[in-house]
Amino acid sequence: MCASSDQQLERLQDRLGYRFSDPALLRQAMIHRSYLNESTEPGLESNERLEFLGDAVLGAVVAQQLYADFPGVGEGWLTVVRSRLVRNSTLGQIGQQLGLSECLLMGAGVANEGGRERFSVLGRVVEATIGAIWLDGGEEEARRAILNLLDEHFKSLEPGEVPIDPKSRLQHVIQAQRGTEPRYVITHESGPPHDRSFRAVVEVEGANLAEGEGRSKRAAEMEAARIALDLMMKESA
Repeated sequence: MCASSDQQLERLQDRLGYRFSDPALLRQAMIHRSYLNESTEPGLESNERLEFLGDAVLGAVVAQQLYADFPGVGEGWLTVVRSRLVRNSTLGQIGQQLGLSECLLMGAGVANEGGRERFSVLGRVVEATIGAIWLDGGEEEARRAILNLLDEHFKSLEPGEVPIDPKSRLQHVIQAQRGTEPRYVITHESGPPHDRSFRAVVEVEGANLAEGEGRSKRAAEMEAARIALDLMMKESA
């Protein structure tokens, strides 16, 4: 396990561009449920309730900003882009850039399995952090933090046709190159019923191309397809 020291949380607040009136909220956002099994500290609560709150706040802020930034653009494009901005892979990258892995309070078993670096874990910590900011500073501070974290992603958006999802793109590529179709296998499921996590592998003719994680089987398959496409692009570059 790892302790979120005061110095680590101070540095994290610098990177977030937000100072907590109640730093205990930020610390709670760093507590993975596996840590509760190993800690003797009384009264600890995992970050799952903050994650629930942050997920709702994030979705609302992103939807509102897309609506304001792209007047006249159809609902289909807005829906797909919102999903892209709030998906685990996007949030996981942000969590990695923020250095959340060094602040996580996590059980040794999960940490030893690479839990600190998983985008599925880091993405949820980003959501919990947003929830903590909302409770600490209110709606406007949470909105400012979200738009700051997603600034580069928003700047790269251009309205147009609805993007083809990764599974469809990968299927087109594999069919064109090999005359067959990719196959998806769910290899792992974990978490309580209200907060499931899935891992999927995409394979072609028995060979694994990539694996991905998500909060649903479909999301995990989409992430596996996206990673497979990225790897194929790098190999062909």
